[in-house]
Amino acid sequence: MYIFFAVCLLMSHVKKNKIKEYWTTSFLLSTPAFGCIMSQDRFLLLLRLLHFNDNKNQIKGDRLYKIIPIIETLRKKFKTIFKPSQKLCIDESIVEWKGRLSFKQFIPSKRHRFGIKLFVLCDCETGYLLDFIVYCGQQSHIDTLDNLGVSGSVITTLLKQYYKKGHIVYMDNWYTSPTLLKYLSSKKVGACGTVKANRKGMPNLCKKLKRGECKLAITKKSKILACKWKDKRDVLMLSTIHKHQMKNINKNDKLQTKPNCILDYNTNMGLVDKTDMMMSFNGTIRKSVKWYKKFFFHLLDIAVLNSGIIYNKLIDKKLSLPSYRLQLINQILEKHSRERFNSPGRKSTNDNPTRLAARHFPSIITSTGTTKNVQKKCHVHSHTLLTQKTRKDTRYECKECNKPLCLTPCFEAYHTKKKY
Repeated sequence: MYIFFAVCLLMSHVKKNKIKEYWTTSFLLSTPAFGCIMSQDRFLLLLRLLHFNDNKNQIKGDRLYKIIPIIETLRKKFKTIFKPSQKLCIDESIVEWKGRLSFKQFIPSKRHRFGIKLFVLCDCETGYLLDFIVYCGQQSHIDTLDNLGVSGSVITTLLKQYYKKGHIVYMDNWYTSPTLLKYLSSKKVGACGTVKANRKGMPNLCKKLKRGECKLAITKKSKILACKWKDKRDVLMLSTIHKHQMKNINKNDKLQTKPNCILDYNTNMGLVDKTDMMMSFNGTIRKSVKWYKKFFFHLLDIAVLNSGIIYNKLIDKKLSLPSYRLQLINQILEKHSRERFNSPGRKSTNDNPTRLAARHFPSIITSTGTTKNVQKKCHVHSHTLLTQKTRKDTRYECKECNKPLCLTPCFEAYHTKKKY
């Protein structure tokens, strides 16, 4: 399965219209690496048989049953192996899905508007995804608090592990309310977010402002800063971590004055959208699969992204996400391909797809036991199409192709002729 996942990750670097095109022998479209790693039939069989739960025990109406073991495992791993910075952000993410699905959502502001909605908790400093909740209506795994509603309960569910540790969370206006910020403040969690004007408990602010004007107020009991600033439209914010401060910035060679809370919010929010964009450029298999398989590959992309972030924190030489993915694929293949090809049993007679293209050098067949000067039958002599097949032993092989070959003339013939 490691080889299968490596092929899936590699597909994100080589864009094709159909899965079968990765194994085509067409001169214009061929990518021989895929055939060398795994056959087309084996890959399609594994993809078809890919399941994550026993269908026999499925509970009627459980929307996430087919994928829930993977979700629970990754949520636990993501939270335990990484220590986040002080600043966190919570936003919505969407996994594109245009087919039929009972809990499919529509978010017009996202890159992909239709699909499976996630509530995502990210580290603002690195972009590491700490936790997520899959939204599937009433079955969503949200610990609901009556006075906070669904939106506020999403925040408390994701932040439960980070109470009383001095963290700050940024959120958008779907979540933010005076009641939520007061609750988070009691848990020693600072908060900042845009807010809707009709939220219960909002202080009265000036109704009409000219562009660039700002109105600030602080609630007496909970000490929450309320800010209204006029840009192209009214922007309302609540914060428990900012004060009455304005800051001058240079935008398009013009000096502008903005509230410090809005500048801080703009710096730390939007991280989830950037992460979605990075994974959309590097996504694995997306077509011709069922929703839970597509969702699994999205989770696989998140796991790779998180591992890349951890790698960059531990290593001085930073790698971009595509470069890290390629190194990861190489290491998986180096370890598990060797185990697969060196396993005991009858050797395959199929030709290596790279035999006519890659660089090849002869080497002496290495001994695996007590026998010295190991010899094997030459592949060309035993599989030739031009003369009668014979048996001839040789001490040499091509390690790249994993084929025993006579030095002359078989080594040259095998690597230069389509028919030998």
